[in-house]
Amino acid sequence: MGGAEPLTVRRAACVLAAAALVVAVAGTPTGAAVAASPAPPFFVGCAAPGPSPTVVVGKVACQELASPALGGTTAFSYFVPPACAPATGRRCPVLYLLHGFGGDYTSMLGTASHPSGWVAAVGSGPPIDPHTVADPWDYADPAHWVPRPALDLILVAPDGRTVPGGYGPAPGVDGFWVDWNPRYAASGDEPRYHTPAPGFATDVVQEIQPYVEAHLPTRSGRDWRALAGTSLGGYGSYQIGLAHPDLWSSLGSVSGALNLLLLPGPDPSRARSPVGAQPQGPVPYHSLPGAVGVVPGSLGQTQAEDFNATTLALGDPVADQSYYRGRNPRDLAINAGAFRSGRQVTELRGFSNDAVPRRTADLDSPSGYLTAQGFEALVLDMNLDFQAALADVGVSDHYELHPGIHSDPYWYPWLRGQLESQYASLRHPDGGGSPPPSPDRFDYRSVERSFSVWGWRFDVNRPTVEFLELRDVTCRGLTLRGSGQVTLVVPAACGTGSNGSRLVHVDLGPSMPTDAPAGADATPAYGRSVTVGLAPLHGGH
Repeated sequence: MGGAEPLTVRRAACVLAAAALVVAVAGTPTGAAVAASPAPPFFVGCAAPGPSPTVVVGKVACQELASPALGGTTAFSYFVPPACAPATGRRCPVLYLLHGFGGDYTSMLGTASHPSGWVAAVGSGPPIDPHTVADPWDYADPAHWVPRPALDLILVAPDGRTVPGGYGPAPGVDGFWVDWNPRYAASGDEPRYHTPAPGFATDVVQEIQPYVEAHLPTRSGRDWRALAGTSLGGYGSYQIGLAHPDLWSSLGSVSGALNLLLLPGPDPSRARSPVGAQPQGPVPYHSLPGAVGVVPGSLGQTQAEDFNATTLALGDPVADQSYYRGRNPRDLAINAGAFRSGRQVTELRGFSNDAVPRRTADLDSPSGYLTAQGFEALVLDMNLDFQAALADVGVSDHYELHPGIHSDPYWYPWLRGQLESQYASLRHPDGGGSPPPSPDRFDYRSVERSFSVWGWRFDVNRPTVEFLELRDVTCRGLTLRGSGQVTLVVPAACGTGSNGSRLVHVDLGPSMPTDAPAGADATPAYGRSVTVGLAPLHGGH
């Protein structure tokens, strides 16, 4: 999760609270209101919304803002390095950090008095290279780090929970960083709460991001934006980032939940979907030091019930297959396939751990240790499966496998390297950096009925939620696979179109599921494929 206090302490409390809420929701008759217990104060110490907020420099601060997507007021924490102070006139890039399950706006950056390892890593790093020492965990506490050249990088950490008086079943429910399935909202055909569906991805992309670019010392454009997260936040980073690859230069994941099909089901005895093929080629693995003498951990009944909350946000992975899969990073891996002169233009960088403990301190909290090991074993499966998915679609990334379990001390030694890599892909205040160009060829898939990507616009008229897949999209043509009637608009910069117009109509016909073999783990494919050629336009659009 990432935060100022130990993950095991926070997770234990959050798991119990979330499980209690999930059980309450599951036991509520369809359409009945969910009774919320008195909520603790939200957004303690955050600045109230206002037209001209004061920018705090050099320490963690937080800011509230109105969120129509969430139906109330949300907040984000932020850290502006001194070198990026408004008084300097400099503009710095932003890394948006998404917290894990059970987290909040303080989880990634901490507080002004107790900043997190992410904040420490922006201005300093481990005193030695964690690749070469026998026991890097001695240096996991940021207080022990020595000064390093500061990165002129602003950190922004949104809150990912339902808000008081807002949309959803009750305040404080994890949002999973997605726009919730409207089927289960008040106006849906199976309502589970009496409000519209909250939109957490919309909040990040259309509310927090524009607010940050209007009020903090940064600029707009993908050259100035990167996205990362830990655990469920790693899922959010890749889910939002792959849905909108044209908005971010770099995507990062730290022990991210990259394939929700591998989550335990509501019935812990139910088999999970199988892990796919192992990744092609060697995965960097730092095997030091040896394991401590503890028994293997696993997710128990309470932790398995934890994941029932996904049904509120996404629905059932079988009954709502397309909606669920349309927000699953493993199924969106193809969306990182955007290239300019053969160079991939979106960086993917992340790491996970091997689920083997190395610290004797893990034994001090057996229940927390067992949960942290069980979670890391789960996300390890997900990350290896995601590597296989990238290989299948010809997309590259930088992924490392490290020793340890699902907790901050095992993540902290590697944060500086994660930050340096993502910072390198962004525009720097001095004009440096290596921001990638826009692609001249890309692949993409989405279940949305209307979307824009890389300057192209697509509107789909179809009765069901299904994937539209785009292959080899260039200014000279593209291949579409799906169903329904598609209207696309070619970017003006291409200077091409069909029948003398940039507006192109394609009839893909009725839906025809072609999963083979059928099942929750099969890749959904629908309709038929149509290749459209585009020709130069002469004096018209």
